[in-house]
Amino acid sequence: MSDAAIALQLNSIDELFTAPATNPFSQRDVDILGEAGLDIAQKRILQRWPRVPRALHLIVELPASQITPDLAREAPAAAQRYLIHKIEDNRLQRQLTIRRSLRQLVGAGVGILLALAFIALLVASPLGWLPGFLRGVLVVLALYACSVLSFDAVWSLAFDWVPYVQENAVYRVLAASQISIESSAERFP
Repeated sequence: MSDAAIALQLNSIDELFTAPATNPFSQRDVDILGEAGLDIAQKRILQRWPRVPRALHLIVELPASQITPDLAREAPAAAQRYLIHKIEDNRLQRQLTIRRSLRQLVGAGVGILLALAFIALLVASPLGWLPGFLRGVLVVLALYACSVLSFDAVWSLAFDWVPYVQENAVYRVLAASQISIESSAERFP
């Protein structure tokens, strides 16, 4: 995906960063779901994942009374600061998720070792007095427990960090984007 443009109709520049109250009767996307403008832009770009645009033009449409002379200079710098902090927050969340997944994998390993020790007891003579059918059922249940424990841990380690990487790729595009401030009346007379 090459260049893209996203237009956001906002009531004030604050709505670029903070979500307004939900208003399903409004005609503006930010009001309907009560989401911040940058979150809406992030979701629109993420819909086309993995084709992230190389360049983006973000058009912020505001009422004419909200536009000040310094806004065109200050808004892109504020958006870039905000997005840099979002990237750092996602990086920290990804590290926390990976650490949590590794702890889960270690816990699963301990559980698997206990289940294998139980299977060894079932097969060996200490629990040999149990009927063969019951020992077979207990072995199958122990193997099932091993597979469940390992599946959750491996799945978490393999995939739980992916949304953070996707969001960071989009935030980098948004941080490098050209942001222009336009009057809503100019665009929609």
